[in-house]
Formats: sequence, C-alpha cells, structure tokens
Amino acid sequence: MSQVSHASATNQRLDAARRLLQQSQMEQAQWLVGSLESSAVYQLRSAVNGLLQEIKQGYRLKADQLTIEQLQQAAATAEQSIPVLNELSQQLSQPQSWLRQLFERYDTQFECRQSPVQTATPAQLIGKGSDGGASTKFILDALVELVLRYREDASEY
Repeated sequence: MSQVSHASATNQRLDAARRLLQQSQMEQAQWLVGSLESSAVYQLRSAVNGLLQEIKQGYRLKADQLTIEQLQQAAATAEQSIPVLNELSQQLSQPQSWLRQLFERYDTQFECRQSPVQTATPAQLIGKGSDGGASTKFILDALVELVLRYREDASEY
C-alpha cells in the first residue's frame, strides 16, 4: 500500500469540498443541500489539518498536537518564523475571519448544536452561512489561496 503525501491528501480534501459545493448548487432536493454543505465544511476543516501536517513535516516541527497554537510554540522553540503559520494564527484571532468562521461552523456541526444568533451589519453578512453555499465557497477559495502561497514559499525555502 502506498503512502499518500500530506499535500496530496490536502488537495483531495479541497477537491472534495469543491465538488460537494457544486453538487449542492445543482441539487433539487432542498433537504440535501444542508448535508452537502455540512460535508464540505468537514472537508475544509480536514484540509486545514492537512495543511498543518504539511507545515509540521516541511519545517520538521515537533508538536504533540496538530493545532495552530502547538505548531506556533514548536516553531518558536526551534527559533523559526513561518509566515503561513503566523497568518493562520492571525486569522484565528479575528472573530470575522474565514478561518474562525470555518472552525466555528465545524464545531457547531460536530457538536450538533444551533448556531449562535448574532446581530450583524450588512457588511458582516458577507461570508456567513445560509447563503446557498457562498460563504463556504468563500472559505474554500481563501484556503486554496493560502495553501498555494504556502507551497510556493516552501518550494523557495
């Protein structure tokens, strides 16, 4: 059995999320649209983990858990500054960022609980759920862009 690279696994997850979103746009059965979008969120969260695996392996970081915080600590211990990890950390600290939205949506679905009701300004409504998959597509596009930038930077490293 051949071992799949972390980059290949990340690509597969991103592709699966893209296909699920495309299918949700074509689906006639409205009840299935939510399930397809939830599945896309799962694949996107899994793709973030794949990217973290790529970073851990690429920079030879020693971390017990595969979290942004743990990898940041491992990079600091190794006296390394990793731009993509810094960006992920910054994204996670901003409540309206695509990464924070992804993590919150994943946690909400995983724990099978209601999304918290929030009041939002019209400008904040961009990138939120219940929009026919547009917010999930926004997250997908942002993650793909980040992965491509990381790989370009890593190839120069």
